[in-house]
Amino acid sequence: GVGKYLEGGRAAGGQLVDQRFCPRIVEGELRYNCVGDALVGIIHKKPADGGISAVGGTGSFYTYYGPDEVKFKTLSTNFLERDLPKVMPALGLAAEPIPLWWTTDFILASPVGTPSEDEKWIVGEFNCSCVGISKCLAAYCQDTTPNACYTDISAEDLVDADKYGDIMGEVALKILSTGFSSSGPVDISSLSRVAKDDFGLYPQPGKPLFKGALAEIYVRSQPFGGSDKSSNGHRYDS
Repeated sequence: GVGKYLEGGRAAGGQLVDQRFCPRIVEGELRYNCVGDALVGIIHKKPADGGISAVGGTGSFYTYYGPDEVKFKTLSTNFLERDLPKVMPALGLAAEPIPLWWTTDFILASPVGTPSEDEKWIVGEFNCSCVGISKCLAAYCQDTTPNACYTDISAEDLVDADKYGDIMGEVALKILSTGFSSSGPVDISSLSRVAKDDFGLYPQPGKPLFKGALAEIYVRSQPFGGSDKSSNGHRYDS
């Protein structure tokens, strides 16, 4: 981006979201990883000392929890059972399925000492456009790891990443099998292959029920092709 978020006004899509500042962000935020309407994992993302951003690559600290973590039970129950059914209708998308792989970031807004059952959590963001699988972060290039690749992901983290992928596949198949209609073949003749190899990608299924494509963006003007790339040119969690 170029930072011109308001250029062209509303007609051009220029906008900023004015939301309250939650000072307890310094304690971290909770990222709820969801596949469809199922919570598959929780990440506590704590900014580096003195910071307020827990974005990957900023020195933030990640702690991983399962979807049934007891310490977040009240938040999980309220979000999944009370709030989630209202999200798509509130966005004017009641007829659309919940995104396949998406996240919600929560920031604690209650005073220190508030009982967990009375805590108020503020949604800092929903993300369903460029969600990464955090267990694969070891495979993305930075100035300090310019040759990062698939083999840099630990065996333990690969097991979790594959588990997420399997769940996504099951939900995607369900979406495609219930009323999905294709608009026909897509012309990809203008696209260029940039990836050096397909290391880490699974082979094509022999008899797929549906046909899809892995489409990625490689920004030639950016180091490594963008901030989410492995050294072979693929997105780090593809």
